[in-house]
This record gives sequence, structure tokens and C-alpha cells, in this order.
Amino acid sequence: MLAYVRLAACAGLLLGAGLLLPPSARAQDPSQPGLNLQNPYAKPNTGSLGSKLNETITSRNEQYAEALARIDASDYDGAMLILNKLIAMDPVDADALTQLGYCYQKENQPGKAMSYYKKVIGMKPQHLIANRNAGELLLDMKNLPGAEERLTVLQGACEDCDEYRQLKARIDAYKLSMQG
Repeated sequence: MLAYVRLAACAGLLLGAGLLLPPSARAQDPSQPGLNLQNPYAKPNTGSLGSKLNETITSRNEQYAEALARIDASDYDGAMLILNKLIAMDPVDADALTQLGYCYQKENQPGKAMSYYKKVIGMKPQHLIANRNAGELLLDMKNLPGAEERLTVLQGACEDCDEYRQLKARIDAYKLSMQG
């Protein structure tokens, strides 16, 4: 009996709390602007809030693409400026952190590069590019066991992906160079 009383009290509190919420916090009518809270997987509805959200996502993607283009052009300083802005907006952006590590690697700062790779691998242990880049950096530092450990992670994540094949080829070439 006591359990039923508690259940009824909880249900009443939840119902009352829902009525006390401001209209903006309740599920919105899909025809109204903003996020459609009735379906969290739906795209934002057109309107001021939805368009700002889309602008933010589009802006991030455009900035990230610009950073990658600068990396391809060997403009690592320019890429680092953009990547640092992206990381300031989202400190756990694994892709931006990985690319920032790559820039430091190319700028011959292996300690900084590895710190970014470790941060990403700590958040996402099977992040393909971070594991490949960390493995290549470990080879550059003559740490074959560490590179092989990254290869093992990649093998578990995607044995048939480019990142695995690229690191495996680098490790095989490294082993051949050590024999001759």
C-alpha cells in the first residue's frame, strides 16, 4: 500500500513539474521554429534557433575543411590557428585535436604532438587517425613496440582500413631498415 502511495506522489510531482515548466522547455510543436523536442533525431525546424544551430555546425565544418586544406598546403601555422579556435569552442573535438597534433608533428615538436594524440586516444581509444599518427610518431622516435601497440589497436578497429595499412607498411619498412 505504501508503495502505491509513493508511486502516486511521484507521478503527481512529475505531472506538476511538467505543467510548471515554461512553454519553451516543453516539447515543441514541430511546426514551430526551434528544435523539435518530440523527435530528438529530427533536424531543427526552420526558425531562429534552428538556423543558428545549423550555422554553428556549418561554420565548424567549413573551418575544419579550411584547416585541412592548409595542412595539405604545408601551412601548419595557419592550420593551427584555425584548429585552436575550433578546440576553444569544443575542447573534446577529437578530429581537431588529432590534426593539431599532426601539425606539431610536422613542426618537429614530437612531445606536443604526442600529448594531443594521447588526449584523443584517452577519449576515443579506437580513433583511427590518432592511432595511426601516434604509431608513425613512435616510429620516428624509434619506439617500435609502441608503434606495434598502435597497430594492434587499429587491427582491432578496422583491419582493412587505410590507417591500418599505412601504419603496417611504415612498420614493415622500419623493420627492413633495421635489418640492413
